[in-house]
Amino acid sequence: MMLAIACHPENRNSSEQQPNRQQVKMQESSIISEPAKDQRFTIGDPVTIAVRITNPPAAIDSVEFCVAGQKIAAVKNPPYRYTCPTDNRPVGPMAIRTNTCYTGGNNESDQVSVILLSDVIPANLQYSITSIFPHDIHAYTQGLIFMDGWLYEGTGQYNESSLRKVDLKTGNPERLLNLPGDIFGEGITIFNNRIYQLTYKSQVGFVYDMETFSRLQKIYYQNKEGWGLTHDGQNLLMSDGSNLIYYMDPEYFSEVKRLEVYDNKGPVNNLNELEYIRGKIFANIYGSDQIVIISPETGKVTGKLDMTGILPEEDRHMRTDVLNGIAWDENTARLYITGKYWPKLYEVKLNAEP
Repeated sequence: MMLAIACHPENRNSSEQQPNRQQVKMQESSIISEPAKDQRFTIGDPVTIAVRITNPPAAIDSVEFCVAGQKIAAVKNPPYRYTCPTDNRPVGPMAIRTNTCYTGGNNESDQVSVILLSDVIPANLQYSITSIFPHDIHAYTQGLIFMDGWLYEGTGQYNESSLRKVDLKTGNPERLLNLPGDIFGEGITIFNNRIYQLTYKSQVGFVYDMETFSRLQKIYYQNKEGWGLTHDGQNLLMSDGSNLIYYMDPEYFSEVKRLEVYDNKGPVNNLNELEYIRGKIFANIYGSDQIVIISPETGKVTGKLDMTGILPEEDRHMRTDVLNGIAWDENTARLYITGKYWPKLYEVKLNAEP
């Protein structure tokens, strides 16, 4: 008779329950021999799961195979193997668990996690510069938005952070709100005529009236750090420097879901400033001049934009920092790109759809 086993995660070596000698023996009897922990596969590649059983304490009734918390197969006779298709699996960690069921009601489990990489090779997008505008070299750009002919910019650094409404042609702020000196400003977005602004390590954000910059409320989040912010028309999308994008409810700023971002080589970390453009997420990679284009449905990186050298060496000064800032003008289908303490802001045309 088969014993049904629930496929919920648990730690085999949990300190909450000290195993007795018989349990220790059983732990050694049945183990997953393949795949290896954190072994990498590309989506579409089959993953063979094999169980090695030595010195079983009783006759084996069956071995159950569970993937992502769901039982997908049971094998009654050796060899105890199952090949799992991955065509429709999401990118990122895939939890595998096996339950070896013995006659008499005993059972033992083992678990391992593998990594599924994207099956998409990102396209290298090309661009051309259509215009160049001045940018305040004292602005440590964290967030950038284009709306109704104006740029809205959030800046960072302690004692320097601000929220600005900027004249595109001059680079001068038409409206300026300085944040308290102990606040390090981060990404911004505009949603329903409200400006949302994150902070770096304070675990708090601010919501402003778009026209007056008067503060309407504070928002709180559990992430240790806030980085980039955008929205998809329904939820706010937030980054924290990892390879995760968090979907947040705009009213209560509670987490709705999260998206793991991978390309064909691995997790894409240091996701920073975000912009939602025609159904795709554009993200700066902090510390580089790279922008990645992400599918919000799958988390796969579908394209990359290499902007190395867009700011010439002769325009760099002592405080010039990395590229950061993506704004989108839907009417002209143009990107606006700048960086931290950059003297210039670039209007860019993509040579192909992302």
